[in-house]
Amino acid sequence: MDYDKEQKEIQKIEQFLDCHDNHILEVGCGDGRVSALLAPKAKAYIAIDTDPNSLEKARSAYPEVDFQLGNGEALSFADASFNGVLFTLSLHHQESRVALQEAHRVLAENGHAVIVEPAADGEFQQFFHIFDDETDALAQALNAIKESDFELKRHETFCTNVTFRDHQELCGYPFDRTIRQPGDSDRILETLRRLRSSLKDGQPIHLHDKLHIFLLRRQ
Repeated sequence: MDYDKEQKEIQKIEQFLDCHDNHILEVGCGDGRVSALLAPKAKAYIAIDTDPNSLEKARSAYPEVDFQLGNGEALSFADASFNGVLFTLSLHHQESRVALQEAHRVLAENGHAVIVEPAADGEFQQFFHIFDDETDALAQALNAIKESDFELKRHETFCTNVTFRDHQELCGYPFDRTIRQPGDSDRILETLRRLRSSLKDGQPIHLHDKLHIFLLRRQ
């Protein structure tokens, strides 16, 4: 699977988040793909995640990045430690209001939080909904952003491209499943037919991942 080969996501993040000569905290770094691109541009860059397995893979792939085990709801950093905090597709996976309060606490005055969140109606997101419908969690995250102590400076929606080689690769993608069931492939293909009714087996599958990006300023 090729995700965002054109690197639209990282380009958009760099438009919103000034890493140069700043101390940056990334919350929910996952496999470290975004961290590795941003970290060299920052004065200091720490990337945290709650999943030890993801961190192990990230450290193996990008040993130059400071990856740490951490929870966005209880950050182990002093007040005003960072100039920027980045949530990479992670805010809705935690108690959003608490995580934003923690981000507010660790940011210096006039520091910025940048939040990238999936759109509930995005094509790629539809496949995640099959196994864990995140519609409510995504809505709660958006509401938490609007009701936070931050000043909302900017909000945009954009799309990245996701390409699977064929039906088999699509059905084999985890989509955050913890356990795979015998009927999973049928459910995935049913969703694909709804989105791409004319697509034949053996053809590459091109999907859009629709994303929100927010720029918030600590007042």
